[in-house]
Amino acid sequence: MDCNEIRRLLEAATDGELDVAHQLAVEEHLGRCPLCARAVEGIHARRTALQTALPRFTAPPALAEKVRSALRNEGAPVRTSASQSKRADVFPLWRVTGLAASLAMALFVGYTWGGSRVRTQALVDEAVSDHVRSLQANHLMDVASTDQHTVKPWFAGKLAFSPPVTDLAGVGFPLVGGRLERVAGQDAAALVYRRRQHAINLFIWPARREAAPPVTRERDGYNVVSWTDGSFNFLAVSEIPAVELADFAEEIRQATP
Repeated sequence: MDCNEIRRLLEAATDGELDVAHQLAVEEHLGRCPLCARAVEGIHARRTALQTALPRFTAPPALAEKVRSALRNEGAPVRTSASQSKRADVFPLWRVTGLAASLAMALFVGYTWGGSRVRTQALVDEAVSDHVRSLQANHLMDVASTDQHTVKPWFAGKLAFSPPVTDLAGVGFPLVGGRLERVAGQDAAALVYRRRQHAINLFIWPARREAAPPVTRERDGYNVVSWTDGSFNFLAVSEIPAVELADFAEEIRQATP
């Protein structure tokens, strides 16, 4: 099986959901394909981030007491007329239902906000890890060229999309090459630029599944900027100062059709 077939199986493989034959085929491929092996590392990194950072919510004491009070009142005997008794039976139930709905809504909003925050942090962590790994493993580029007309065609047939490629040498960010990557569970292009002696990794992948959140963040000495422009997500990572990376991102925005 080739890389595209293997990558469709990676999530299931890490969950132990494949049959023996497919699991062995995946493991054999990972042993000889560093790119797919890095994709597995990214899957594990995201899952670890979710397990450690996903917020857990507890009902506030005041709300919990209201629910307990409503339940006690519902069970208390009430001596009234039949019509009053009917209203009394309905009101506590309505009150409990309303409180339960309020609690459910609060938890839903909390989990939605928390889940978005965790996904954003996982994306930043993954991108920084990929940036650092590309420098340490001397795998910064699969194609080395300062010519955008060489780099862009190189991705043809290797990705299901054609990433926008531009050279910013005129404004101090020369293009030096590119490579294949995997970001947020999708195949991505990593364009490599230079700023003095520093590398800038610009990750580009389709926005059809989910738009990348707008991020301006620092992590472990590396600055990260992400945005969505048209059909693509962009995420830039580098150790250059945040203001320079912001300038780079703005130049890319202006140069992208």
